[in-house]
Amino acid sequence: MEDQQPPKAKPAKRPDNAPIDALRLILKQQAVTLTPMVNQVSAMPVDDSLEYYFIPMQYMKQYAPYHRPGKPFKNFKLVNYNQPAISLSFFYKHKYSIQRNPTHDEVMFHLRNQRNELLNRSLFEQLSATQNEQLRQVDGLMRAFRDSPDAYQACFSNYHHYYRYWTCAYRYFEDTTLTQANSLTEHLLKHTERIKGQVHERVNVIFIDPHYITRPVPNDNKFIDRELDTFPLQLRQGITTLYLRKNPFTDEAA
Repeated sequence: MEDQQPPKAKPAKRPDNAPIDALRLILKQQAVTLTPMVNQVSAMPVDDSLEYYFIPMQYMKQYAPYHRPGKPFKNFKLVNYNQPAISLSFFYKHKYSIQRNPTHDEVMFHLRNQRNELLNRSLFEQLSATQNEQLRQVDGLMRAFRDSPDAYQACFSNYHHYYRYWTCAYRYFEDTTLTQANSLTEHLLKHTERIKGQVHERVNVIFIDPHYITRPVPNDNKFIDRELDTFPLQLRQGITTLYLRKNPFTDEAA
């Protein structure tokens, strides 16, 4: 009889969430502040549900264990790992959907849920005048839809929820000579409230190049800033600066 091999153990499932409470302690120690007047960055996002940190590139390798291409953490995003930003822009889109011409059953289901929510609340607290009016309105609509399903036209939408979908556009050097820059855009994670009273926290990490984030970087193939950096002596008069450096091919320069 052949020896039976024991079944191979399944590889352990990788966790979906990173330990963000512990990571926050490190991030807050390493994070730097950027301002539009000083740095190459647009106006900062102002959103209580958005949490992000600017981390200098020298700390980037410390976050290698949390860089999982194809299987990222649900609550922790390395926005631009291995691509430290030399400029940043933030913008948002108003994300919404609309469902036109829902079925009679879908409308009744929505009305019934809203009615039940108000009735359940009335068991524990007195409804306000506005809530009592909502309850009367829902009761009236339910009767109207039962008696005459075609009396109303309906649609569903989350438009007035005003969900803002934040994105980060960044430039980075894609070569070691720092002469070719590229641009990418990434969406940012937001805190979400899936169950009433329970908030799922999410953290974004944006790596920056501390040197180039503080100065304009010309478009590709325009390297005058690099050329001028090779002149250590700079004498400014009015709007013109004289740049000087020793000639490496002669000993006559003082």
